Amino acid sequence: MRTIQSLLAPESPIQDLRWKAGETITRGLQSTRRSTPTGNGHDAIIDGTGGETVPPFASSFPTRNPLSPRPAVDVENPVLTVDDVSGHGDADFVADPFLFVEEGVWHLFFEISNRHRDPPAVIGHATSTDAGRTWSFTDVVLRTDTHLAFPYVFEWDGTQYMIPDRWDHVNGEPRDIKLYRATSFPDSWAEIATLVSPTHRLNDFVAFRFDDRWWGIGGDGRELYAYYSDELTATDWTPHRENPVVSNRPRGARPGGRPIVSDDRVLLFLQDCVARYGSKLRAFEVVTLTPAEYDDHEHPRSPVLEPNDTSLGWNAGKMHHLDPVYVDGSWRCAVDGNIGLQRAFGTHHWSIGIFDA
Repeated sequence: MRTIQSLLAPESPIQDLRWKAGETITRGLQSTRRSTPTGNGHDAIIDGTGGETVPPFASSFPTRNPLSPRPAVDVENPVLTVDDVSGHGDADFVADPFLFVEEGVWHLFFEISNRHRDPPAVIGHATSTDAGRTWSFTDVVLRTDTHLAFPYVFEWDGTQYMIPDRWDHVNGEPRDIKLYRATSFPDSWAEIATLVSPTHRLNDFVAFRFDDRWWGIGGDGRELYAYYSDELTATDWTPHRENPVVSNRPRGARPGGRPIVSDDRVLLFLQDCVARYGSKLRAFEVVTLTPAEYDDHEHPRSPVLEPNDTSLGWNAGKMHHLDPVYVDGSWRCAVDGNIGLQRAFGTHHWSIGIFDA
């Protein structure tokens, strides 16, 4: 006879029924009430078929950063859910989206999670030919022997790279930070370097070029750590002298998307984990970054992403990720959101949306 504890366990039939109920109710609402605002100055339509895309570590970004993202008016959100993907069984959620725009084709890399699989999570890929309005899933593009998430994709010197978050799914601890290079973009990747071998939790590592060095930032939701290297593909990046560079700051100590780099500062998007993991997203400006010093402060317009103000909906519970790209003179962002009422429906309901800023 099953005990109450076994019926309520993460793999139990009751938990599966709760999850299915949450998906059915939430997706049903989305078919009748889409998150498409009117006015508010967020009515720019992005062509994205041949315009200029600003590189991720350029000094030519506009002075207006994407600090007030809102649902894109030409998009029906969420643009990607578990119903749209395959290749990893009956998935629980899709999350951590990263964009890459190349010759009019928009690429989206993201986590596909299935708690019944071993390992539980892989990296999926989808494409769009209408500037992110609609997406077509292609396939799983990276699968290893461990849990993969947060597929931070970027280009340097004409080559595409990825730094995924790697988890030991048995004991729940992060693994080495590894750099992958595209051997046939977007669906073939080869491991080329181990950047950091942490002795502590280090999640959602983002790398960027600043002041003639490569920098990497990661965190555990309370402490933030920095590393640096002269070469992107070098192994064993040097830890910052003051690591952790931020301590005891749960409102901003774990990356939540692609940083924006300018000549004199770096804009970091960091998850707010005060109440619970990834409940909202804040923006912090790094104003001092050297091998010996680190200083940041929260932007006055932070937080930049929060759940909507309804009890039900695809992003009513949490929002913890923002990946902005600057195309055709406008910012378009990939975000993710989780439903509300998670005590009733379970926690694994992330899906992906497109916002403009």
